[in-house]
Formats: sequence, structure tokens, C-alpha cells
Amino acid sequence: MVAFIRKYPVTLSLIVVNTAVFLWMYLQTDTLEQSVWTLYSLEHGALFNPYALRNEWYRIFTSMFMHGHLLHLAVNMSVLLLVGSELEERVGTGKFIGVYFITGVAAALSSLYWNLFTVGVGASGALFGVLGFSLVVQIYRSRQEDSSVLPVLVSFMVFLVVNTVFSEALNGDHAAHFGGLFAGIILAFLTLILTRSFHKIVVEYGCLVILIAFFFVMPRYQVRYFDFYQQVLVAEDSANSIFDKQNISDEAFANAFKENNILWDSALHTLNDQKYIPAALQSDTFKLRRYLMLRRQENIYRVNMIERESYIYLDSIELMQDSLKNYLSLAYPLSMAHVRVKEEEPEKEEEPPMEMTRVWYDHNWEEIPAPPASYYRIGFRDSLGRWQGAVRDYYASGAIQMKGSYKDDKRDGVFLYYSDHKTYTSAGRYKNNRSVGKWETYHNNGRLASEVYYTDRYFLKNLWDSSGHQWVKDGEGKEIQRYANGVVAAEGEYKDGYKEGYWYGRHENGEMYYEENYHLGRLVNGRSRSLKGERAVYDASSEYPLPEGGYKKLNAYLRDEASKINSTLKGTVRLSFRVTTDKVVADIEVESSLSPELDEKAKKILRNGPAWIPAKEHGQQAVEGYSAVSIDF
Repeated sequence: MVAFIRKYPVTLSLIVVNTAVFLWMYLQTDTLEQSVWTLYSLEHGALFNPYALRNEWYRIFTSMFMHGHLLHLAVNMSVLLLVGSELEERVGTGKFIGVYFITGVAAALSSLYWNLFTVGVGASGALFGVLGFSLVVQIYRSRQEDSSVLPVLVSFMVFLVVNTVFSEALNGDHAAHFGGLFAGIILAFLTLILTRSFHKIVVEYGCLVILIAFFFVMPRYQVRYFDFYQQVLVAEDSANSIFDKQNISDEAFANAFKENNILWDSALHTLNDQKYIPAALQSDTFKLRRYLMLRRQENIYRVNMIERESYIYLDSIELMQDSLKNYLSLAYPLSMAHVRVKEEEPEKEEEPPMEMTRVWYDHNWEEIPAPPASYYRIGFRDSLGRWQGAVRDYYASGAIQMKGSYKDDKRDGVFLYYSDHKTYTSAGRYKNNRSVGKWETYHNNGRLASEVYYTDRYFLKNLWDSSGHQWVKDGEGKEIQRYANGVVAAEGEYKDGYKEGYWYGRHENGEMYYEENYHLGRLVNGRSRSLKGERAVYDASSEYPLPEGGYKKLNAYLRDEASKINSTLKGTVRLSFRVTTDKVVADIEVESSLSPELDEKAKKILRNGPAWIPAKEHGQQAVEGYSAVSIDF
């Protein structure tokens, strides 16, 4: 054994070192899973063009002692033992070291030159170099002994084919293999020509100088492209982090998107500065250029949405996001080395998965079991039947009617409403089912009609007619509405964002319809006359639904029904609801709860109770309205 070690010290040492490195990597990763192993190799010395050609030249050597998996190591070490020991015995230890490392470096440079963003590891390149050198030695010896070189060539071809097949199965680096092979052959010929001896170490020094020079003149386009791609990933992370920000102002959000656009611009500038892009990357660069431009435009829409307080930009943002999907599939997604730092989040209990569902509604937005219907909704409902997350409403024709999101069956977030001919009708935001912030309404022709703010009070800021003429500016002005025939339909003044003073309305034939008095936007009183001559005198109470028989009858009914329910829980369930023009009680919501069971019983009591008289516009025309009741248990 000792004699064997002394006879092949370099070969055995290389086998020991390669095996030790593999074991060390396994101890560090505690897995042979390929993606983890490759990433660890990349971080700790694997050959990778952008790293090696920038400033990590040592990877040319470290990668020679790393392997992709156990079979890769076993095959290479078997070849090293078989071919390496034979060459070491013939040319000597010193010469063998020179051949091994010179051809290994040549193989690595060949891989860097020919391969595109390949993570390379293994001793294969050096082994092919040893094989090439051995071929020349064997041919020379055969000629010296005046024997046929055919057996040598046949053995070489068989050995080369077998190793190439193994290499193909192991996803080997052909550029490194043939680079090492040719380097070994050239090195052997130069050794023979210049020294007439395969034992002298002379040519290796010159080869080393040539290889070093070649390293410095190699093209660096992969380095520049990789740096560009990292800029894209940094911009992506920056964009994603904006949505993690909490409790910051709209102005801060807008500034964050503007700053993020600087990163997209910088990445786009870097891409445009690339002087050379190989054919293999042309498709990726086209997609990435489009991707960068779309992300920039998406940010511009977000800034406009915030600064102009107009949520209709969400449709443009959604269009950008849909378009982005066309450019996400890349041949070279260079994100393997990009580290994203994420804060650890506390573990949450897993909620049961929700399934996408479709629900049909009649013209009152009352749920019905199946078509024919006026509307339908697509979204997610939880186990309690509550809408959760993104919801889309559609007309029966399939045209979009609403985009929004729910939380526990309550509108929460931005909502966009559309007409049946695909123009906007209104856009704004809800919080816990209540309008907040700025809301925009639109005329039937798609023109902006009004800008209203819901803060601590209602405030109508701006108002336009369907032709674009502005009647109210910054809460002040006089509005005049006209029928198509030119007759004035309504007129009155706004002060400080409220309807104020007397407002007048006429029928389309010019006859007087109503006269109403407002103070701070609230109806004080009014009188009206229909075309049939029906008269009405009314006040603000007409704008709300009323129970038939009055509230005294309703409250007596609620007390009587609640007393029939035996419950250990005592308290009040408060319900809010919508009353349609057909007297249907709809959209019942629990404002104050006792228990799920009592909440459902309260809803049932309300549904089975007295009918409700719809709200009246101008004391004459039935319109939808909202009301609330409290049921004491």
C-alpha cells in the first residue's frame, strides 16, 4: 500500500482532496438536493462567468475540486485513478502536476468562453487534458517501438466515447471537456517538439503565461449582462417592498414609486448600453426591455392614481400587469445568486381553502339559484358564506359591472363600477363598507361628472355636465341640468361642497316638478307635483325607507319575536340593510353581533317582519335606500 502511494502520490492526493471537498460540502448543506447543491457550489467557488471574469479568478482552480453529485465524483475519480496513475508513472510526478493543472485551467477558460451563464464544477476538464496528453505519449511510444498506433487510437476513441456518453448523462460541460482535451494534445506536442522529453517541465511555464493573457482579454459581455440583470432584480425587490410599507402617507407612497422608477430607468439604460448581446440572449433582452418599460409605466399610473386621487388608473395598472405576464418566461433567468432578505413572519393558523364561486342575482341584487339573471358575481366565499378578497360583478351579457374586494362580506378597498356599455360610472374606496376618501362619478358618455370627498363630512368639490362644462369648482358654484330638448331639469347652488338654499326641478315638458330647500346639504323640506297632478310635501325622512305601519308597529313585532327565542346570551343584534324599489329587504349586514346563531335568527325575524316602503326621491319616485334596526334578546 505504501509503495502504491509512493508510486502515484499526485493521483491519490487529487482523489483524496476531491473526495474531501465533496464530503465537506455535504456536511455544510446536509443534502444532495440538486438546487441547494448548485446554489452552494455557486456561492463557494464554482465556475461562473460573471464572477470569474469580474474579479474571482480563483474559481478557475476551486471549481476543479468540486462536483455536482455523487455519481459525478465517482466517475471522475475512477477516470483519474485509471488514466492519471498511468500518466503519472510515465512522465513523473512534477510533469503530471503541470499537465493536470495547465489543461484544467485551459478547460475552465474554454468553458468561460463558449458557455453562457453555466455553473461549472468538476475535474473533467483536467481529466480530458490528461487523456489528450496520454494519447500523444502513447502514439509517440508506439512509433518509437515501431508498433501500430491503431490499438492506441481505438482505445482512445472507445475511452473518449464512453466518457462523453457518461458526460452527456451527467449534463457535463462539453466546452470544458474538449478544451481540456485539445490543450492536453497541444501541450504534449509542444513538449515533444521543444524538449524532446515528456518529463521536462518547461513548456508549462509558457502555457501558463499564455493562459493568463487569454484570461485578461476574454470578452466580458456576460459580466455586464449579469450586472444588468441584478439591477432588474433589485428594482423588483424595491417595487415589492413598497407594498410592505404600512402607516405611511399617500405622498410617501407616490415618492416611493417615483424612486423605484429611477431603478427601472437605470436598468433600462444599462441594457441599452450593452455593446454586444449574443443571439442566445436576443429573445431575453427583448422581453426584459419590454418588461422594464411596462414596469415604468405601471409606476407612472400608480403615481397618477395617488396624486390625482383617481382610481380608474387601476384598470391601466391591471392591463400593465396582464401584459407583464407575456415577458416573464426567460431562457436565462439569472436570479440564482440574488439574495432577497425577508423578515420572519409569525406562523399563522392555516385557514381552509376557498373555492372560486359564481352567484346569480336578479335586478334587485337579490341572490337567485340560477339564470335567467340580471347580474352574476365571481369571487371567493368562505365557509360562512362571506365574500373574501377580489370580487368581479358582471352584467348578464358578460360585460364587467364592478371590480372590488371584500373582507368578511364587507366592501373594503378600491371599487370600480361600469355601465353596460363599458364606460365608468363611479370609482372610489370603501373601508368597512363605508365610502372614504375621493369618489369620482361619470356621465353615460364616459366624461367625468363629479369629484366627491368623504372625510369627516361629505364634500362635493367639482362638478361637470356631460359636455365637460364645469359647474362647481372647489365646492362653489351653480349647477344647471338640462333634458335633451334643452329644458332645465334641475338647478341650484353649492356652497362649501353642500347643496344650499332652494333647488328647482321641472318635468321634460317644462312643467314645474319640485321645489326643495337645503341647508348644509340636508333636505329641510320640499314639495312636488307629478305629471299626473299628484302632489307631495316631504322632508329629509322621505330619503329613507320606512316600515309599513310605522316604527311603533315594527318595534312591537321585533320585541314579540325576540321574546320567543330562549337564549342564555343577552344583548342586542344591530342589522343594517338595503330596501329596493320593489320593497325587498336585501344586503342584510350585522353591525353589532351576539353570536352567529342569534345573528341568523335576527336576520330571519327582519325578513319575516312588516314590509318596507322604499325611499322617495322628490317625495314621488321610489329609489333604493338604507336603514337599520336593533333587536334585543
